[in-house]
Amino acid sequence: MPFNRLNHSILGVIRPRFYLQTNSPVEKCLEHLSESLKKDDTVSGIRSGELIFLKTPQNVQHYWSPEMTVRIETNEYIDYTKVCCLIGPRQTVWVFFTLIYAAITFATLFASMFGFVQYSNNGYSAWLWFLPIGILLISSIFITAKIGQRKGRDQMLHLVSFAYHSLSEIGEVERLQVR
Repeated sequence: MPFNRLNHSILGVIRPRFYLQTNSPVEKCLEHLSESLKKDDTVSGIRSGELIFLKTPQNVQHYWSPEMTVRIETNEYIDYTKVCCLIGPRQTVWVFFTLIYAAITFATLFASMFGFVQYSNNGYSAWLWFLPIGILLISSIFITAKIGQRKGRDQMLHLVSFAYHSLSEIGEVERLQVR
């Protein structure tokens, strides 16, 4: 099941998401996924209300291991149960990269503004070198994130497969074509 097929971006996405629909009720889906977690040693996770957090077991996790958040909901205007899945790096990795992006962006922005002001006043400023250096750093961090995403690809596909097959045991499951 290629969950990212509708994404036409060359760069892809850091946190892919996809949607499934099933004809089983919400509570039955949640209970079955929770029970499947107990039976399968290749996936671990917890349930919190209408959310289930799936991840790889501790003994096979590495820095780039993904997590999958599964939210199961129903709407009074539709006649099926909607399963919303979001895959991304662990929360600590996600926060770390967000912090690095923000720090480099702000440092580059303010150093470049200071450099442009000095350049307009004096005709030269060494602070302008922060602009290409910041762009280079942000690009290298993005490439590092994409390499990490590729390292966790097999685990990510296993989590998707686990969720899809667990839900298909209790009812018909289809992918929603959301644009």
